[in-house]
Amino acid sequence: MAAETGVIWGGVVALRTGLSAAQAIRSWALPRGYRRLLLVYESGSRADDLVPALEDAGLAVFPFEHPGGASVASVAEAVAAYHFDQCEAVAALGGGAAVELGTLTGFMAGQHQPLPDLAAAPDRVDPRGVGPCLAVATDLSGVVALGGARILIDDRGCPFQVRDALLRPGAAAWCPEAGRDAARAVAAALALDAGDGVLSQRLIDAPAETLPHIALDVAALLERSLGPARVFAALGEVAAELPPEPTLAAILQALGGPQGILSFLSDTLDPEGGGRAALDGLPLDGLAHLDPATLPVDISPVLVMLGRDIPARRRRGGRGGAARGRRTK
Repeated sequence: MAAETGVIWGGVVALRTGLSAAQAIRSWALPRGYRRLLLVYESGSRADDLVPALEDAGLAVFPFEHPGGASVASVAEAVAAYHFDQCEAVAALGGGAAVELGTLTGFMAGQHQPLPDLAAAPDRVDPRGVGPCLAVATDLSGVVALGGARILIDDRGCPFQVRDALLRPGAAAWCPEAGRDAARAVAAALALDAGDGVLSQRLIDAPAETLPHIALDVAALLERSLGPARVFAALGEVAAELPPEPTLAAILQALGGPQGILSFLSDTLDPEGGGRAALDGLPLDGLAHLDPATLPVDISPVLVMLGRDIPARRRRGGRGGAARGRRTK
């Protein structure tokens, strides 16, 4: 029996429910006249089955597999594919990684400044350059990625944050897939990292039917406040090809917090206990380029936990100084 079609209101964006991924994409694209779509997806998703169904509806679909990790390079690659195939809109299918890359692709589709420069000077973002984007979340990590904040890694291995309401997708759908139970723990870990243990515990305890409602609350929380573990999980995934889930769990475990939550996260996201050992090999040289304007997250507790000195942050040379510094290096 099909789930009842409806909409979850609240949080950062209205979330359609009760549709298949194909139905969600068709009902969004066709009435708006979007005929050429870049489909950003994760490995292991159902994109292979989805593309023929969309093409039968008259859509030209250009699949783009998420390369792993949110970085300037991966966004540039996706934007290049968007323009090469003359796409009119982006559809992101999957969990948090796919949703983040898809929304970043739409955000950057028509911008004339590099992402790090836009992070340093948000007033340079051109709203007219943001392409249409639909996010089809297949697990809770996809729902919590619907907010307007992202951690990315630049070409020097330095993390930075972009925060803008235009990073939210124009529309979103909840099309859960079976066998993605760890996404509940990922969402709970992100909530705890952002400083809300109550939301984290609610995600752990809640029945399945209420989970997307709570995850939308987490998305709003993350738009306001990303935590230090999130920064290092992104850094490890891009710069050292570490799985982000055990990295996130290991950092939270080391920093401390509610023991019940931490035990659940550790058992679910890092059952082999290898996350803490992997952290010792993190390449941290890029942190010397940190700019307080583009990473307003206190990562010092993690550096202390790793036994590393806290890098000195560069001073900005006035308005746009960080961006100019990048261009002259």
